[in-house]
Amino acid sequence: MAQIILSSTYQGHHGSHMTIIPVDIFIEICSHLHPLDLFSLIEVCKQFRYWLNSASPGTQGIWRTSRLKFLPYLQLKPFANMDEQSYIRLGLVEKGCQFCGTRKENCKVYWMVNLASEFLLSSNRDLPSGALLLVDTSNCLPYLRKGPEYDSPKMFWFRDVRTICKEFKSLTREDAAIWFRKKRSETHKIMEYSRKRRQDECYWLISRRKQDKKEFEKIIHELREMQRDDGESKYVVRWIWELKSCTKAFELSREPYFEKDWINLKSAMMTEYEELMKQQRRKQICMCILSLLTADDTARTYPAGITGITGSEISDYRVSVSDPLLECLRWCPSYQDPPFINNDPRNPWSTQYLLLDLIPQLRKEANELHKLPGPIRPGSITTVLGALNHGCSQCEVYRCQLCKGRDGKHYNYQGICCHLGSYHKVSKVMVEEMVVVDRERVIECIPKIFPFDGSTSEYYQGFRHWHGPWS
Repeated sequence: MAQIILSSTYQGHHGSHMTIIPVDIFIEICSHLHPLDLFSLIEVCKQFRYWLNSASPGTQGIWRTSRLKFLPYLQLKPFANMDEQSYIRLGLVEKGCQFCGTRKENCKVYWMVNLASEFLLSSNRDLPSGALLLVDTSNCLPYLRKGPEYDSPKMFWFRDVRTICKEFKSLTREDAAIWFRKKRSETHKIMEYSRKRRQDECYWLISRRKQDKKEFEKIIHELREMQRDDGESKYVVRWIWELKSCTKAFELSREPYFEKDWINLKSAMMTEYEELMKQQRRKQICMCILSLLTADDTARTYPAGITGITGSEISDYRVSVSDPLLECLRWCPSYQDPPFINNDPRNPWSTQYLLLDLIPQLRKEANELHKLPGPIRPGSITTVLGALNHGCSQCEVYRCQLCKGRDGKHYNYQGICCHLGSYHKVSKVMVEEMVVVDRERVIECIPKIFPFDGSTSEYYQGFRHWHGPWS
């Protein structure tokens, strides 16, 4: 927003030089100012107030130029008998209904007020069936339709109805006919003007939506046309639509009354896209670890293209369910700040690089972190407490150690506690001594609670909040 700064070096006995500049130069300066700046100038001195608070054509031209340039949602001309200053002041009122105060619903401008349509519909009273008024209001008063249909009931302002009835009572029989003709003519002009106004507004809304849609699609097209060094698309459409800034811009493109920051949208989307790709690379790490967890000892298959790995070496790449990597992954430096290819998170890693370089490095870092004091970690998922901290309370992975020689049934945490209390008559459950976590079954639960995006289960969210990141 442009500003005029009055420097003290230009102020002397005769005041600021800004107040003695020619009017044509002042008008030129004002043509580059936002309406809010013009309102601020009114408060600077009497001269500016005189120039900007006038109803003269020149002053109206200043405000009109500023409105058309900086307020895209106020492109229609002011209402009848309303100057530019009042029209702009009305348009700059904080969004919300001036009657009920709600800001949840979109408001529409009805003459001199902002009015929520829901409030308008709820704050009316229907006349009783058969009730008669002294005056036929449908022909003598402006009205609003209660619904979008042409034959919807008409609504009138209480004050207008009372006023017109009071006027009618004071008329003689001779004056009543003239009065009726005059009121019908006035009402017809007002309703015709209102109809044209709505047509102009609809035309502007359609034009504005088309313009916003064009701007939005232009930015998406520019991103799609950008290429990496290898000739591939730098920004994939699938991930572009995953961006919050993209979704918000798309929604705003259909709301013509809201201002859009198209200039900065592209850079914001590029920054968010890079962060999203970092999350995708972390997800790639997690998916690789999960594939190693679910591998079978005797039948291990790798994705196509992997070389240099033999069957006897498979055990070197497997990740045990009790491996510190599962517990400490989020704090590993190579997970928090992964080594991207060409320093670009948009480039995915090869499977061979993951298995031969990155995963071993992560395991090394996890083992070192596991030995050091740090934030309270959730613990190994193969322990009862660790499984609970990882969010496995509802998973049927718990078995009773007291049921020796019997077919061990699997329970969730609440079920195993009930079993110990009802079947074994245990009054105080010592979970680590009486309950064991089935290692084979817990592997099936890990994909549900593993940190694909840096978070874990709902239970662990509060746990992580208290202890923060590794430091």
